[in-house]
Amino acid sequence: MKFVNIDLQVNKRGFRRFISSWLVRDENEDRTYLVDTGPGSTWPIVRDAVERHGGSRVDAVLLTHVHLDHAGAVSLAFREYGAKVSAAPKGIPHLLEPAALWKGSVETLGNTAYLYGEPEPLPREALLADENLPAGFSAVETPGHASHHRCFVLDEGGGGKTLFAGEAAGIFLEGEEPFPYLRPATPPRFFPEVTLESIEKLIPLGCSRICYSHFGAAEGAGEMLSFARGQILFWRDIVVDLFRRGVPPDDEEAVFQELLERDPFLAAWRKMEPDIRDREREFIGNSIRGFAGAYGPK
Repeated sequence: MKFVNIDLQVNKRGFRRFISSWLVRDENEDRTYLVDTGPGSTWPIVRDAVERHGGSRVDAVLLTHVHLDHAGAVSLAFREYGAKVSAAPKGIPHLLEPAALWKGSVETLGNTAYLYGEPEPLPREALLADENLPAGFSAVETPGHASHHRCFVLDEGGGGKTLFAGEAAGIFLEGEEPFPYLRPATPPRFFPEVTLESIEKLIPLGCSRICYSHFGAAEGAGEMLSFARGQILFWRDIVVDLFRRGVPPDDEEAVFQELLERDPFLAAWRKMEPDIRDREREFIGNSIRGFAGAYGPK
């Protein structure tokens, strides 16, 4: 199998090396699969990658979840390539009728939602049942980042197993040093127990490689999953301790500075290119707000 990580740059500062679609090419069987499509606005980038790396075909789309930056172009993949679509049962209604998803996205993301583009409805006949997933693929339900989140495992036999993690194992940024840069993907509302249970479900699967939606891939999937689990527990302890010492739950900057000082997985943040560093600061803030909602005073 050939794996291509497609960088889906959006016209917003720092939104590069961030959103992606994974193209999986099986040359022996002349089959091409996409794990997530990205937003509708970046579909031309995906189409170009399919023409260059995918034999000008898409045989299936495997969606980790239906947020706009992951699934916004799914109807275009079906229209142009006839690609059947696998999604978690809880996400399917939003694909068939995306009006509520779009409304919620505009309320949450503001102008960024318009940069992604409004999704088109997916015809029901485009849906792919789990029993008909491409050979070697299996789906694992992993709610947490979203209630409709799932991961996919590709078992190549002697070639090992690859985990397409979506955002179940947090956010990784390939190429940053010191390795690895990780942060939780825990915007409000964050459900810690559900998120941790999903990670626990993935660890025993024995995957050798992990492919993140944001952004890149790493060997040693089991270790990376353990890092993600440990980071959530570490952040929990820090946040709870700060609140006990009187730091207000809405003092995001105080929490950020404490995490930056103590979490080794954030060490690369100071060395990032300025636009990416600023983007990451914004999204770390979203994750902190998720923790504040979960562990702050009720």
